Formats: sequence, structure tokens, C-alpha cells
Amino acid sequence: MAKAQPLILPDDDREYFESIVRTRTMQAQIVSRARILLLKADGDSVDTIAEKVGLNRNSVLLCLKKYRNGGAENAIFDTPGRGRNAEIT
Repeated sequence: MAKAQPLILPDDDREYFESIVRTRTMQAQIVSRARILLLKADGDSVDTIAEKVGLNRNSVLLCLKKYRNGGAENAIFDTPGRGRNAEIT
């Protein structure tokens, strides 16, 4: 079986993710995403990361894809939705 390829993180991104993981006031979802990226940078496989974080494999893959496509902020935070349509009362 092939060895998992580590994610190459710039030093500033690694420091940012480590600070998120250490903080006690962030949402659990944000901390989980930062842990996913740090674990992948350490060379863990997707299945191992999913087991450690307690998410399914597809959630881990989505987080990694978001990081590769849009960087740290895109991977950690959700984009705003369309919102509720305005009503005239």
C-alpha cells in the first residue's frame, strides 16, 4: 500500500492552525478542521485522520480539497449561505 503524502503547509499556516487548536473559545468544527490539516501535514492518511478527529472520510477529503483550492481561511471557515429571502409585510 502506498504511503500517505503529507500536505505541505507554509510556516505561517501551521502556526495559525496550531493557535486555533490551542484556543478554548473556538467552535469545535473549526478546531476539527485545523486538526485535520495539521495531521495531514504530519503525514497521516485520510482514514487515520478521520478516526482521530471523529469524522467520516468524506469530511476529511472535503477539508483538504478546500485548503488546496482556496487556502487556510477557505478550509477553516464556511462561506456564507444565500440567506433567507426578504419578505414584504
